[in-house]
Amino acid sequence: MTPRERQQYKKMLEAARGQAAAAAPAKIEPNRTDAASVGVADEDAQALSEMMQTLASQKNRRQGEHLGQIARALEKLAKTPDDYGLCEECEEDIALERLKLMPWVALCTECQGKKDPARNQRRTKITDYK
Repeated sequence: MTPRERQQYKKMLEAARGQAAAAAPAKIEPNRTDAASVGVADEDAQALSEMMQTLASQKNRRQGEHLGQIARALEKLAKTPDDYGLCEECEEDIALERLKLMPWVALCTECQGKKDPARNQRRTKITDYK
């Protein structure tokens, strides 16, 4: 990879970091609205409130992980630029199309598939739920 290409990836990573950082974290609403009450009066409202808290928490966790991936990629570009674009598992080149779409990735598609074997698998029949 040439220094010019590395500079382009750095710009893409910085833009992705800016977008991710600009997205405000999801607000986690408390179950209690006043200090005197405990929880929510309605059981359905309680369940909905807990579900919304879980979803907001998961969104915030994913956003933090994404920012961490971007930071690691930028650090790799700064400290060991020759290693950027190489899979951290097999040390083969990561496909350029993959890097262009997700410049923060650390694994090639093959190693990523080994790490997450169930990812992107679809059920072929309605009874395929294993």
